[in-house]
Amino acid sequence: MRAATESRQTVPPPQASSGAARPPRHDPRVDPPTKRDRRRLLAWLALLTLTPICIGVVLWAAIGLNGNYPTVAPPVPRGWQSVAGVYASFSVPHSWSLQQFMSDAAGDVYYAGTSGGAGESVTEADVPPSPRGALPQIVGTFLGGHYRVVSVEAFRLAGAALSWHYQFLLDDGKKGLGTMAWVKTTESEVWLVALPSSATAERVLSTLTVAS
Repeated sequence: MRAATESRQTVPPPQASSGAARPPRHDPRVDPPTKRDRRRLLAWLALLTLTPICIGVVLWAAIGLNGNYPTVAPPVPRGWQSVAGVYASFSVPHSWSLQQFMSDAAGDVYYAGTSGGAGESVTEADVPPSPRGALPQIVGTFLGGHYRVVSVEAFRLAGAALSWHYQFLLDDGKKGLGTMAWVKTTESEVWLVALPSSATAERVLSTLTVAS
């Protein structure tokens, strides 16, 4: 009986804390912002601001520093600017600017302004494409949505083995224009799409120049 009593252990009651009560935890959803909250917000704003710049740097590096690939200089009408690319280049009005979120380092580039827009896509193609086959998805992206092909006409583009001129009809009734070229020497398929259908769009397409 005594052994059982000696083996019994008594747990002391919890001691009251001698310090001050812990302050309530800061909840940024309901509490006024602290200095730490403000610093975190400024960091996010800086990241969002720099993101388009980073995309532009990637595009510049991919397009401007492509010494391993043939590039060409397109004709540049007065008041226009050249858009240099891998295997193909074109020109647009000087007031148009690069649309970074419709462009990438893989060969797609899109410029737009108040008078319209134009996008170029270059992909690998070791066999001639069919002018009446399914068009690549990027064409619809450049045109801004659903469309249908109204006409396709073959024409001669310097440096290209095959080339066609397209006219598109968009869901909103507007028209767009496009050029597809297949370059045998570089094994590339080049698309240049411009909208809306206008003298400016026609001139943009006329500046398309391919490397051969």
